[in-house]
Amino acid sequence: MNTADVFAWSWMLGWTLLVLPLSCALVRGRAPAWARRRATPRMLRARGIGGLVLWASAVTSSVFQLTGALADDRFHLRVLAGPVAVLAAILFVVVTDVAERRRRRVPFATSQ
Repeated sequence: MNTADVFAWSWMLGWTLLVLPLSCALVRGRAPAWARRRATPRMLRARGIGGLVLWASAVTSSVFQLTGALADDRFHLRVLAGPVAVLAAILFVVVTDVAERRRRRVPFATSQ
């Protein structure tokens, strides 16, 4: 076991202990009070799903490194599991937040 393997295992353990429980709680609708005051249940679920996608992306990159699947013939998998998954998670959360904020907006009364 070399230093890269220790880093990969530590990376997977850290993401699993920090991000996975919070994301699962958000998906199930359990959130801290400070998060519930600022967001609707749909926004919390979207953030939880985004967290799960980020977790899967982080763990997948380490699994690829540990299994030796970093060859050039698997490049498309690394790209999909890396930057594309991160961008998809961020876009999903942002689009959901914007849509929920627009839906909750109350139109102002006009004087006409």
